[in-house]
Amino acid sequence: MKQSLPAAMLLCILIAMTSCFTSKISPEQRKSDIESSKETDAACFVKMPDGTVKNYTSLKLVTGVFTSPYLLADDKIRITPAEIVAYQNKDHYSVSQTTFTSGRRTCAATETLPGFAVRIAKGTVNVYCKKRYNGDRAVDEYFVQTGDNGNIVAYSEKVMSEILTTHPEAAGLFKGKKFTGSQQNSMQANSQQRDSRVVMNK
Repeated sequence: MKQSLPAAMLLCILIAMTSCFTSKISPEQRKSDIESSKETDAACFVKMPDGTVKNYTSLKLVTGVFTSPYLLADDKIRITPAEIVAYQNKDHYSVSQTTFTSGRRTCAATETLPGFAVRIAKGTVNVYCKKRYNGDRAVDEYFVQTGDNGNIVAYSEKVMSEILTTHPEAAGLFKGKKFTGSQQNSMQANSQQRDSRVVMNK
């Protein structure tokens, strides 16, 4: 039987997590998190909607001013976002927003295919980051998933409270180095920043 976290400890973790999620993660930390969140059994692959996995020697993200972003496998096979639900290349593991059960749809493509989210933490709880435009620039939206087969949902304090209550061992992910950043902001400041930094599950 899983043991729930004490209420006071859970509250402290949620406050710290909110600060981490709303803080800017350093480029070095983000790169390290993304690298450690990749699958290790294959370097480059795509996952089809029917669950089929196709492995490749190389998988490049191709973007351009007059072309829609796509993947180029082994320098010859063109793969569009609509054909797959996930992929991994030398840079990251990424999943399509079509597999999410909550959160708004976006088409920003700054580091991955449009409508895809990069996994930045892997473990008992997986964390994904997706870009969206807020009218001025691309900002981060976070999504969480329990294990590899759980639903991928928009991050909120309520969602994380439920996850940590049933999976207290996941607390280590957020008390460690995964989401380092200044935690000096007050809860009021965090609330003001939340709209631009975190998708809330309303």
